[in-house]
Amino acid sequence: MLVSRIKEDDLTDELLDRLLFEGLEDTGVSADCAVVLGSSKAVKYRVPVAAELYHAGRVGSLMMCGGAAEGIPEALQMKEKAVSLGVPEKAVLTECSSLNTVENILYSMTELQRAFWLNRVKSLLLVTTAFHMRRSLAIARYLYPAHIQVYPSPAQDTHTRRHNWMLTEKSRGLVLQEAKNLILCAQNGVFPDFTV
Repeated sequence: MLVSRIKEDDLTDELLDRLLFEGLEDTGVSADCAVVLGSSKAVKYRVPVAAELYHAGRVGSLMMCGGAAEGIPEALQMKEKAVSLGVPEKAVLTECSSLNTVENILYSMTELQRAFWLNRVKSLLLVTTAFHMRRSLAIARYLYPAHIQVYPSPAQDTHTRRHNWMLTEKSRGLVLQEAKNLILCAQNGVFPDFTV
């Protein structure tokens, strides 16, 4: 079934699981940089995953994305957390202007260009919450230049993990809204449509 043709009534727990979680595990591949997407809870859930990637030698640098926070941009808060987790400050890049997932990807390209020359970047690990990964990965793979391979490295929050998102109304609502966002993006051509 094409994502763009999924209707809200089609969104059973089984389809939601396939749509948002299936096949998006971290495979252990290494990359040039980890791009960490911002959110209000990125410091708690996403940055520790990125710091682990750095300490394991799987990436040489981290790109923190996000400017939507009140006061200090999310990216700067994320950088501060990464440094507190032992990542050298010089290994943490920041993109402080983006306000959503598409902008995270677009604006990070400018910072990757400034830091490395975009043509020299061959691969990236994308770090975001697991239930947000499908849409984020589709956007990244579509918008980054074709020579850059993008691989998932999902972060697990407390209530929207693959095995527990259906247990509370709040987490179910978050997962359902993300599925609707994914479908809307496919319908609007934000990335090429695909089947699930």
